[in-house]
Amino acid sequence: MLKIVKNPEFTAPVKVQVPAEGGYADMNFTARFKALTVSESEAFDMMSIRGTDDWLRTILIGWDGVVGEDDQPLSFNNAVRDQLLDVPFIRMAIIQAYNAAMMGAKRGN
Repeated sequence: MLKIVKNPEFTAPVKVQVPAEGGYADMNFTARFKALTVSESEAFDMMSIRGTDDWLRTILIGWDGVVGEDDQPLSFNNAVRDQLLDVPFIRMAIIQAYNAAMMGAKRGN
């Protein structure tokens, strides 16, 4: 049975490779996403940084497992979200996690 939901949301793991001395460190968190339809996605110019920013601000609606420098959990809010989206390697990890979930990635080889 396929259940159609008006405003679907989902969580997905986000794997972030953080640059570190001699390579990178693997870190992760769980993102809460709004699943956009194709027609909703068409409203965003994904070939521009501004359009991609607007798209990311629309799809990323929450998280779990994000902490500050003091190792205290950071609540989801627009200011912290925008701070994360400004970091290229975090931004790319969020895009990859959303796209993988929406495309049903890794269904086996």
